[in-house]
Amino acid sequence: MFVPALLLVLAAEVTETAPRLPTVATVERIPLQRASKTVTLAVYPFKQRIELRPAGDSAALASKIAAAGSRLCPRSLVDHGTIVLQCATRRLDGALVDEKGKLFLEIYEVRGVPWRGEENRIQVFYSPIAFRLGDGCPGDTPVGRGECAYQAGQYTVAAVEFRRALSGDGRRVAAIRLGDLALMNQDPSAAAGWYQNAGRMGAFGRLAIARLCELSGTCLSRLRQNAFDATLLPEPLHTEMFLREARVAAYMSDLPLAMLGLRRAIEAGHGGCEGSTQLFCRQLLLKVLEEPGKDGALEALETYLALPGRTEGPLALTLIHAAAEKAAALGAPVFAGNVMASSAQVVDASNKDQLGEFLLRTVELYLVGGDRTRARVVTEFAETRLGRAKMTGARWKAVLSEFQGNDEALAAAAQAQQFDGEITRDLALAYTALARATAARLSAEAASDESSGAQ
Repeated sequence: MFVPALLLVLAAEVTETAPRLPTVATVERIPLQRASKTVTLAVYPFKQRIELRPAGDSAALASKIAAAGSRLCPRSLVDHGTIVLQCATRRLDGALVDEKGKLFLEIYEVRGVPWRGEENRIQVFYSPIAFRLGDGCPGDTPVGRGECAYQAGQYTVAAVEFRRALSGDGRRVAAIRLGDLALMNQDPSAAAGWYQNAGRMGAFGRLAIARLCELSGTCLSRLRQNAFDATLLPEPLHTEMFLREARVAAYMSDLPLAMLGLRRAIEAGHGGCEGSTQLFCRQLLLKVLEEPGKDGALEALETYLALPGRTEGPLALTLIHAAAEKAAALGAPVFAGNVMASSAQVVDASNKDQLGEFLLRTVELYLVGGDRTRARVVTEFAETRLGRAKMTGARWKAVLSEFQGNDEALAAAAQAQQFDGEITRDLALAYTALARATAARLSAEAASDESSGAQ
């Protein structure tokens, strides 16, 4: 992202009363090759992975990296010309550094949680009217104009206005936003300094504490829940705190708590996981759904079912597949089929080129779960929408053979009525069961904690 030079200066300047905090715990530097050779870098902290794509010999470069012996990313492999480093932590960042014509890979273990990239950006609008900081947009006070410009993506204008607001009533908001701008400019130390300047008092002081926790990592163990306590915060700060708790919990590998935070943001009823936070929520949910194993799986499925407009918007189809496969992996293939079948009309309308594969997988899930009636109904729908000529290949052949000459299945399928209504009801029942199971688990954990405390 292009950042004007003026914004770099305005966002980086921090008053002398706020010393900068270190945000990196460990740095490793690995020599690669001469800087004239092209190498691209991609960091995937949640998946604990770094990828390097060199223009030249991948195998030779991979051998050089392996010989360096990284502690943070000890395993490496070459996959179709891409060097994949598997790392030991999710608190991961990296950069390519050109120094005197030589190229180095720097790997960072951050003290807090990763902050780089759109997928980690939580942007919530602080309405000037709601917080008595002046009139609505475009604003009639420095902090109001700054917030309106920030929301509109006019970051240079926002930085100028927030600097002007530092001596007024909106100084806490201004300091927080200048920290946010510094973070966008890849300067976490300057950002931490601005968050310190925001103080610790009031609602925005509590948000500043949470942001400092995210960067410095000083409260990510026993103090984490206190730092992200949303109690009595006004909206939208209440919802924002849940979102920040969810992100921190995910990077700390507490996936059930991450999904609980996301659910709380949705249930707060203030647009959580909609608008400017929609992409963040969906990316975080997708990461948890795609994680192997059962940790956080039920909570992730609950969150998916509560997600506003889940069958529309960014990542909608990807999330449908991920939720279905997660349910199937948990031993609920019929529920997985219901998740997909309830979205078939949406796929038909918006992603018709993917409809065939979508319906085929839906039928397969129903057959795995022994629900031949619904499997037949979806197969007949596929015949109507695709035509038999497009239902080819070994998988379709196996599915179609299930119904050849089976009069009992045909009769049962003919009696299936109000299919969409049944799917909706099944989803509602499944959601209720999942919610009750989670409530029972949380209640048992709370009782256990109280018992331990009493002892």
